Amino acid sequence: MKKVVSVFLLFVFVLQVFAQSQSVSFTLEDRDRIMRTEEKLESLRKEMNIRFEALDSKFEAIDSRFEAIDLRFEALDSKFEAIDSKFEAIDSKFEAMETKIDAIKSKVETLYWGFGIMITLMLFLFGYIVWDRKTALNPVQNKTISLEEKVNKIEIVYREQAQNDPVFAKLLRHAGLL
Repeated sequence: MKKVVSVFLLFVFVLQVFAQSQSVSFTLEDRDRIMRTEEKLESLRKEMNIRFEALDSKFEAIDSRFEAIDLRFEALDSKFEAIDSKFEAIDSKFEAMETKIDAIKSKVETLYWGFGIMITLMLFLFGYIVWDRKTALNPVQNKTISLEEKVNKIEIVYREQAQNDPVFAKLLRHAGLL
């Protein structure tokens, strides 16, 4: 394997020596061809410069358009900032309204408690009045019942006496008791 590689390398070096030893002849055709190529290159260079200048002018136009768009965006940004400030003002008004509503709610809650306490006291007073009437009337009713029984007994006695005594009966009739 080493021999094959060494032979190959030797062969490559020998071929290079022969390739460099050949002389190239330069003719008038070659010179004319080079001159025409230089002229074509020069004309291509001029065309490229013209096209680059046209591209530069187009880029400048595009840059001016972008600058106009940037100005429009800045105007939009200022409008959005104005809208944001309006929203902030509205938010502050809403917060003020919320504080007022909260104050009103606390007052209404106080009124609810006050009305609740007043209604409770009235119901208690009504209950107390009913209880007091009941307890106050019971002794009066009992006394009235006992007095009615006594009056009934007295009437029975008067009637019996009126049957025995005609003068007494006349007095009772005159008084409207018989």
